[in-house]
Amino acid sequence: MLDRLKNKLRWKIKQAAAGDSQYYGDGGTIHDTAWLDVETHCGTVVAVWFRCRALPFQQTEVDGYRATEMESLTYSPEVRGIQITGVEFK
Repeated sequence: MLDRLKNKLRWKIKQAAAGDSQYYGDGGTIHDTAWLDVETHCGTVVAVWFRCRALPFQQTEVDGYRATEMESLTYSPEVRGIQITGVEFK
């Protein structure tokens, strides 16, 4: 119960700090994931979600060098340790 109240307070503080933007995450959502969900169909990205919030995206086809570079970054310890706790948007 106390953790839930702390999460709600954290969310209200972050929402207030967002000013004229909107903060979505920590304590303000029913889901508690810390990643983006990327939905694909036949190799094409059709949606990107954070918890229950659809996010705008742009799909860009890249060459093999860039793909290898990004895959190595994605699996690096620095990136694997990142957790998304919220997004701010207008």
